[in-house]
Amino acid sequence: MTNSEMIINIIKTRRNTKKFKDTEVSNEIIESLLDSAIWAPNHRSTEPWRFFVIQKSSTFRSKLTEHMIKEKESISNDSGKYEEVSEEEINRIKLTVADNPVLIFVFSTTDENPEITEENYAATCCAIQNLQLAAHSLNLGVGWSTGNMAKLKNLDQLFNFNQPMKMVGVLTVGYPSMILEKKRKDLDTVTKWL
Repeated sequence: MTNSEMIINIIKTRRNTKKFKDTEVSNEIIESLLDSAIWAPNHRSTEPWRFFVIQKSSTFRSKLTEHMIKEKESISNDSGKYEEVSEEEINRIKLTVADNPVLIFVFSTTDENPEITEENYAATCCAIQNLQLAAHSLNLGVGWSTGNMAKLKNLDQLFNFNQPMKMVGVLTVGYPSMILEKKRKDLDTVTKWL
């Protein structure tokens, strides 16, 4: 297989992974993935990507869990009456945080100029794609989520930001326990030659 065929195969077989084996991913591998990420295309060379890595053994996971539970309580309180977060919900939050081998919170820097903010966001999305493809080439899986964890409030305080940033997603990284088959629409249905 030629290099170009290998690259095309990696692109076509990469999946958004949700289920992982309970196998640790080394700091060296994560550093390699992040190094691949930062070589993404970047108009104006702002290098807007910011990564917050939480390894499986990190004590920061308990802070994140606590933050998620407090936010769930505040959502319950928004209705005007206090609703205690159920033990079942607390356990679900704990499992969500604990189950993934590596969590990477990804942000892009913002700017007073909305056009630069948008370009920064796009460049950071490209960085995530680089990371996903590099991970797949190493038999790792990456899940890219903009769900509950990515929507948490006050992440700037939790991560102690030193500048304004926009959430791009939370990546879960690990060795996949299952790989799903995927299909795409035929190229002709999404392409118009002029």
